Parts: sequence; C-alpha cells; structure tokens
Amino acid sequence: MKGTGISAKVRRIVLERDGEKYGAPCCIFCGSPHGLQIMHYIPRSQGGRGIPENLACGCVKCHGELDNGKDPEKKRQYFREYLKEQYPGWNESELKVRKE
Repeated sequence: MKGTGISAKVRRIVLERDGEKYGAPCCIFCGSPHGLQIMHYIPRSQGGRGIPENLACGCVKCHGELDNGKDPEKKRQYFREYLKEQYPGWNESELKVRKE
C-alpha cells in the first residue's frame, strides 16, 4: 500500500530518536541494540503510514511478540505511550493512509 513504506530519511529519524536514551539505537521495549527492526504501531496491513509518529525500533524478539505474542496488547499500550511521549499532540487517527 502506497504510503506505508519507510523512506531512508524516516528510517534515520527513527533510529536517531530511539538511540537518544542509550547513545545508540535500541529496542524501545527491552533496550537491546541487537537485531533491530523498524516496527509500525498501526501495521502496514492496516494502512499504517511510514512516518516517525507511527514507528519505533524493536528487536526481532519484541517485534514478534508485538505482532504474534501471547499478550500483544500490553506491548501495543507501551508502544502507544512511547509515541505519545515523543510527540506531544500525537493523534492515532492520523497514522493511517487515507484512501482518496
């Protein structure tokens, strides 16, 4: 879906933002710097946009738990709060690609 991909510029922004706390990009859930992936808060399959306000770094394990774990809602809630903290005025309704 157009608009759900992540540009190189956005990828750099997210990696830099999520590295501020530890001095290097790390998983927002567990703090691991290994096996990082860029995760969508609203999944691409649901029209989640490839913008910093919808993305964060996650290790392979935590990303898998977010998508298919036993309690994904707990991780989604943490992800939601993390993004709200990063972006005052964060609005979940603006994270999906609008169909024209």
